[in-house]
Amino acid sequence: MPSELAELAIFSSLTPEQLGIIAEGMTRVALEPGQNLFLQGDAAARFFLLIDGRLKVTQLTEDGQQFIVRIVHPGELCGFGPAIGRTIFPGSAEAIVPSTLLAWPRARWEPLIAAAPALAVSAIQAVGRKLDEAHTRLREMSTEDAGRRIAHLLLRLARQAKPGPGPVEIPFPITRQDIADMSGNTLHTASRIMAAWEAEGILLRARRKVIIADPAGLAAIAEARA
Repeated sequence: MPSELAELAIFSSLTPEQLGIIAEGMTRVALEPGQNLFLQGDAAARFFLLIDGRLKVTQLTEDGQQFIVRIVHPGELCGFGPAIGRTIFPGSAEAIVPSTLLAWPRARWEPLIAAAPALAVSAIQAVGRKLDEAHTRLREMSTEDAGRRIAHLLLRLARQAKPGPGPVEIPFPITRQDIADMSGNTLHTASRIMAAWEAEGILLRARRKVIIADPAGLAAIAEARA
């Protein structure tokens, strides 16, 4: 197990002794698409590191509306309640594709960050990204129209794609409802705008996928001023 941990970038500089500390109490979690890792309100008894796959983290508001808080990518922490003093999970995490995570009991947080300070840095960075994303959404929703918000969102998600010539495919399944939730639009509005972009050749038609055929054209929409 410690030798397997050494292959992960976040632990690659650790000594065998430090890797042994990391491995104590660690378990592996495998999820199928649509399977929940945890639900909003569950006790934050464990924390996780995603090593393969993608998760989406959602929150349910008091009036029953669900919105997507973030997408978790490989190498990122998830459910890190111990890092910020939470005793329950503030949202739900669901696998988008087959996903594998490492999990530790809550009580292992302090020994782990003592052995691997990079974990604490990763948690701080994850919190910072969440705040940045929240501020970006608030700014976009108050200053931009629906099309620009969707364009900005798709360009952000496309940064996870492997660079190369030709169309850019966001590397995980995503529905138009997801895009509507993440951009602060209704499903009808998101579908209408994306259908228009497909007709114009900016996007390619695909089921549960987003393929950007013309990244420059999408960027022009994102940066357009009314």
